[in-house]
Amino acid sequence: MKLYAHPDNYKTKKILICASYAQLQIDTPAKSDDKTAIGKIPVLETDHGCIFASTAIARYVSRIRRDVGLYGNNLIENGMVDSWVEFSTHELEVPLCTWVYPLMGIFEEVPEATKQAKADVTKAFTVLNNHLLHNTYMVGHQMTLADISIVASISIGMGLVFDAAFCQPFPNLVRWFNTCMAQAEFSKILGKIEIGGAAKGKGGAAPKKEQASPKGSPKAAPKKEEKKKEAPKKEAPKKDAAPAKPAGGGGAVDQAAVDACGNEIRVLKEKLKAEGLSGKKINDHAEVKTLVEKLSKLKAGEAVGGGGGGGGGDKAAEDRKKQMKKVIKEGGKRGVEIEGAADMGGLQYFCTSLEEVQGDLEFIEKSMEAMNAKSDPTEEERKGGSGAIGKMIFSAGPDKLAICAYVPDALTKDNQADVWLKHILTTFGGEVVKGTKGVAVGKIMLNGDKNIFPLKLKEPCITEAISYLKKKGLFPDKDDSDDDYVFGDDDFPS
Repeated sequence: MKLYAHPDNYKTKKILICASYAQLQIDTPAKSDDKTAIGKIPVLETDHGCIFASTAIARYVSRIRRDVGLYGNNLIENGMVDSWVEFSTHELEVPLCTWVYPLMGIFEEVPEATKQAKADVTKAFTVLNNHLLHNTYMVGHQMTLADISIVASISIGMGLVFDAAFCQPFPNLVRWFNTCMAQAEFSKILGKIEIGGAAKGKGGAAPKKEQASPKGSPKAAPKKEEKKKEAPKKEAPKKDAAPAKPAGGGGAVDQAAVDACGNEIRVLKEKLKAEGLSGKKINDHAEVKTLVEKLSKLKAGEAVGGGGGGGGGDKAAEDRKKQMKKVIKEGGKRGVEIEGAADMGGLQYFCTSLEEVQGDLEFIEKSMEAMNAKSDPTEEERKGGSGAIGKMIFSAGPDKLAICAYVPDALTKDNQADVWLKHILTTFGGEVVKGTKGVAVGKIMLNGDKNIFPLKLKEPCITEAISYLKKKGLFPDKDDSDDDYVFGDDDFPS
């Protein structure tokens, strides 16, 4: 495919970001010098015809790869994406261009129009900020065309009109914008864009000279002021170099890792809030605690997962031992619940998630063993008992999604644990750690550059695991009979 468009226009970059997510090769030929050529751009030339207008092209590119989800994963999400794309076009781009284009020298400024444009942009930012208070992305739990369209629009004002003071009332919008810009698909097209700073590399902000020209101020004076300010800044790093290292023997702080961990905590808390948890319950959640502890270590410059001196290794071992007890207890309890639910629904397989495992591969195996342990009916609190039921269990941790599949011997004729698990991991980009036809363990690692986050992948993986069983006729399809009832996590008490 070939895209004929202005290379520096934000609308062109919107299309190229979509193509990057969809992993599509789109050539951008140089502008033709043929004076007889007529027609409007942008135009996308495909093997089956041409598509014109930037929004139409972006929608087409977003729909090509349905598995990527740029246009949503169902009809309602499709509609939501369209809604925000229209919002971006009419409520944000129009006033923003009215405000910014005079500073870029594209047309003369009309003071009354600029004043109204600023008010309209502020209003649009308020709407976005309120929406992003309870949402990580504009639609659903992943990047879509809605996010791409709005980021591309906002990018033309970064470094030109959107300084830190203007953005201060919109913390949710700033957090979301930085989350998007941390993705490789955005940065390689837009360059590095900072709030209150000019775009670097491929960004769309106007040159500084164009920003200053409408004011009519002398160019020499600002240069002198800049030199005076820059002089002391060159000496400052030498004085501040020593305090930059964390106290207590820590190493240098990996700011990228700190930002990534902080973002993962926000994503997790918003997900838990959507599930009905709030306040202390969210803060006491096992996964949240693990991530907060990891963030503290990263800020202190400590190696995450490494034991320090002075008994640190012993404490870590003791903490792990305590956590193992919680894992086994949770697994035993869940085994009893699965056994009871299977008796009610006549099911042979279950797919569910666990909290205490925290994405640990050893823990998830122990949890499965606890589920399958023989239940003693004389015990006051029964445990296990689901060894005759096939299962796939999932646990999202700070750095990976752990998955364990189990198929009892009586069911391996129709399904094998290693084959079942391999299908899931192949679909979502994970790897099998070990496996037999009876038990298999695998993982999907965190990869922020590819938008792979353990917590976000958990639900899609569970859905795919059940879908695999349905295709083999091993799991009831709720559309087949009104009498069938499918059990999920919501049917088990927390």
